[in-house]
Amino acid sequence: MIRLAILAAVVLSVISPVSAQDVLLLGEVQRVILQPSGTADCPPPCPPDTLYPDGSRRICISNGGGCQTMDVKIERVYRGDAKGETQRFKSRIGEWGPSFPVHEKRIVVSEEAGEVSWSPAIEQDGKIFIDPRRLRRIGGIPTSANDDGKLAELDELLERTATARQH
Repeated sequence: MIRLAILAAVVLSVISPVSAQDVLLLGEVQRVILQPSGTADCPPPCPPDTLYPDGSRRICISNGGGCQTMDVKIERVYRGDAKGETQRFKSRIGEWGPSFPVHEKRIVVSEEAGEVSWSPAIEQDGKIFIDPRRLRRIGGIPTSANDDGKLAELDELLERTATARQH
């Protein structure tokens, strides 16, 4: 039983990539890498099946499809600490397939507690707007009070989340 607990702890630490620090930045995607589960940088989503002495077996069923890695050339860091010219983001691929964008447009990327989300960066009148249906939270605060599909101004969201952190 102790070995099973140790194995579970090791697997969870490998499966759940947690960022050392949350980050929010503006940049351009340079590369997206997709990897199948079981490769060097993408551990299996489940530990191996276990056969117990009584003949019962523990199995794991997952709809995880592998791993994705995205390198983003940094234009501006709004929160957190991003070192270098690019920032690497990693996550598991869910049942609906990869979620990282493969296009040349600028994006706003957020990583909070290991969860990566992004939105196209839409520039209007010199201001950056995001789609709150794509990037739903910044600093733990929802980017939209309602899901009306209206774009949200990034500077206003940053002010609102900074105010919420002070209280």
